[in-house]
Amino acid sequence: YGWGGDGHSLTAAIAQTLLTNDSLNFVRDHLPWYTSGNISMLASWPDYIIYPDTNPVDYLNWQWSKELHYVDTTDWSCVYDREQDCNWSSGQECVDGSIQNYTARLADTQQDEIQRNEALKFLIHFIGDAHQPLHAGFRGDRGGNSIRGHFFDKETNLHSLWDTVMIERRISQDFHSQPLLYLDYLINQMKTRYAQNISDWTHCPSSDESRYLACSTSWLIEDAKLNCELVYRDENNQPMSVSKEFNLGQTYYNTRMVILEQRLIQGGLRLGTGN
Repeated sequence: YGWGGDGHSLTAAIAQTLLTNDSLNFVRDHLPWYTSGNISMLASWPDYIIYPDTNPVDYLNWQWSKELHYVDTTDWSCVYDREQDCNWSSGQECVDGSIQNYTARLADTQQDEIQRNEALKFLIHFIGDAHQPLHAGFRGDRGGNSIRGHFFDKETNLHSLWDTVMIERRISQDFHSQPLLYLDYLINQMKTRYAQNISDWTHCPSSDESRYLACSTSWLIEDAKLNCELVYRDENNQPMSVSKEFNLGQTYYNTRMVILEQRLIQGGLRLGTGN
């Protein structure tokens, strides 16, 4: 689910650089003491708790949270419709609903500490998830999980390719396998290449803004558009599907990695500035 460990840590570490003193104090108050307010230390907690290999004792108690990491959209509709895709009037059991609900819970001073601390840990992760395009992927292929093939000589599926495989390749090939060097690069990109985009990216563009506690609906609309234009298309611009194995290499990597990095930066920006 969501970016792999690297992606979630990177998004959270970008956000960390943007926290105001007040925000940092708030985070310190609501995360375990041993983190010293470092949000990337717990960025993958919602993934760890749901699997028996990382949480053998009580992973079964967290299975309810699995569906909060993503939303499935109609194949090739190229839109996210929260009424239809996230049961907006009833359950809101998807990544959009979970971000909005946990944002409200975190802001509610009447909630007990355990609830608010948990809300913060979920939010750090789910805001990252909402920027991985395949977390608003197609219902028919389980967000790209059922589309299999090869990336260079590695066997993988489309979802994993965006979660971890491309990021791992980037770090090992271009940053001496050191995620911190890559983090510095992404922060630099944010401050230079994307400096003029920051105010757009941190603005909530909804027409009924007052109803939104968080802007996650608009982030998933961005995902749905990216999926149709780039994520689900191969190097010849042909749609990828479960019926045919893909073969992707340098061309896909060169053109899509820019988009993936942009999403990591946008996720960090929005998490770090509360937008």
